[in-house]
Amino acid sequence: MSGLLVYFQYQALFLWLVLAAGWTISAINRRKERLRRLGSGRHKTHCCSSGGGSGSPDDAVAVAGDDTRNLTGSSGCGDAAGGGRGGSCSVTDADAGVGNADPGDKMDGALRRVASPARFRCGPYVPPSTALMPPVCLVMPVKGCRPHSLDNWTSLLDLQYGADLEFVFVVESREDAAVRALEELQKKMAFKVAGAAGRMRREVKLRVVVAGLAQRCSQKAHNLCAGIESCDPRLARERGYILCLDDDVALHPGTLMDLVEDLQHRPDVFMATGYPFDVPPPGSSFAAYLALAYHLPLLIAFSVAPDTSFVWGGCMLLRADQLLPGDPGGMLRAWRNGGYSDDLILASYCTERRLGIRVPPFAIFPQRLDPRMTWAAWLNYLHRQLFVLDTYTNEHNRKTNHTMMWLHSILSWLLVLPSLAALLTLVARLSKLLIGIATAVAVGRHGLVEGEEAPLLPLLQLPGEVVAVAAGWAAAHGALVFMTGKDDVRGSRGARFCVPVDLLWLILTRPPPTHFVLYGISSLVGGGVYFR
Repeated sequence: MSGLLVYFQYQALFLWLVLAAGWTISAINRRKERLRRLGSGRHKTHCCSSGGGSGSPDDAVAVAGDDTRNLTGSSGCGDAAGGGRGGSCSVTDADAGVGNADPGDKMDGALRRVASPARFRCGPYVPPSTALMPPVCLVMPVKGCRPHSLDNWTSLLDLQYGADLEFVFVVESREDAAVRALEELQKKMAFKVAGAAGRMRREVKLRVVVAGLAQRCSQKAHNLCAGIESCDPRLARERGYILCLDDDVALHPGTLMDLVEDLQHRPDVFMATGYPFDVPPPGSSFAAYLALAYHLPLLIAFSVAPDTSFVWGGCMLLRADQLLPGDPGGMLRAWRNGGYSDDLILASYCTERRLGIRVPPFAIFPQRLDPRMTWAAWLNYLHRQLFVLDTYTNEHNRKTNHTMMWLHSILSWLLVLPSLAALLTLVARLSKLLIGIATAVAVGRHGLVEGEEAPLLPLLQLPGEVVAVAAGWAAAHGALVFMTGKDDVRGSRGARFCVPVDLLWLILTRPPPTHFVLYGISSLVGGGVYFR
């Protein structure tokens, strides 16, 4: 039995290293994108700050979209889906070392090394031009009106986009609380919105569509279909785009333009999407952290490469000529005929037809978790995450994802259970160490490593497999800190992320070093729910 446990613990080491590699690649991709933008000479970006200290969710948000183009903040920042969290917005140099220096000063080392965009295979970053931008229709299924909803919807009207924009809010019925809020927004807003300096003025339209009650699919899928079908067919003729957006997703003012530009440069790609990064507010419940931990490995699938086969339903930019007029590709029919999960059905649709999906490195959307999430809400969340596996439109995708769920659960158990066994061994040895030191001090005995009762011997005689698991966990946790932590660990952008003392402090304090335990609980319960 002990030999089998040793084998599983070395297997856990391998899995920890896989997670470490995935999170590290994700972090490197985002930093390459950020530095490529800086190296292009476009140093001005919008930075939001809320006064939160290190370890606050605002810090996590700032790093989750390391490019700072996708930060959430107050409504003054143009994106307020963060639940009304206070903040301020300013336009500053993206590189503080450049912004506070004289014009003749040299750029800092990181920026100087990437000033030549030829270093990157993806090519130089070219700021989007508004001269030939196609029209875009944003379709947002809406249900209810939360405290921050109106601020977020208002901020969307200020998107920096130099062509026609139409916002279509889709509700189930006129009795929805969102209808009154949207009508107030229509009265308050002047729909002639000026773009950024030097850009043409364009008309921003806002419509409310009543979709009615869904019959054969989820209400969200039904609302999406109704909203898309209400769009002007001119979108298809002018090669425009339809952006399907969750109503609580916060967009940086330049995100839409960047997404469109990315697809404009890739005519072979069918759609662009993004991926969420869960941020628990301070004082969140234990269940909220369980939901966070369950999502962490899934980030790897979205972020290691820009060309992927996964879709996130919170942000889906589609080519209008594939949907209008009359649903020529059958995408809306796939949603309507028993569709539950809009994103997984769309991923299945693209897989069947070999259509490309893009996840640009900048398309990261911070999502604030409910700080008061209850155990019942968390179990409901798990049920919804697992139920969608049976909502595909073809048997191939259903079998593929059932297999992935089996592997996900089994590998999770192989990772977590041996790690817990190693953790218990480590805790027992540390407890024995502390007791031994206390006893030695009490009786005045000298020598911590000599003799049969030396206090340090239990720690020095740790089994190799326990040390291996601890090292693998430290590597994975360090990669997680690298992915979710700022470039600077000392509070200044000039500092490097390699100071051993600071790195050790971050590993021990931010995020909490209990993520693998939380992930294990979520995986074990999730697997039990699914296999039941």
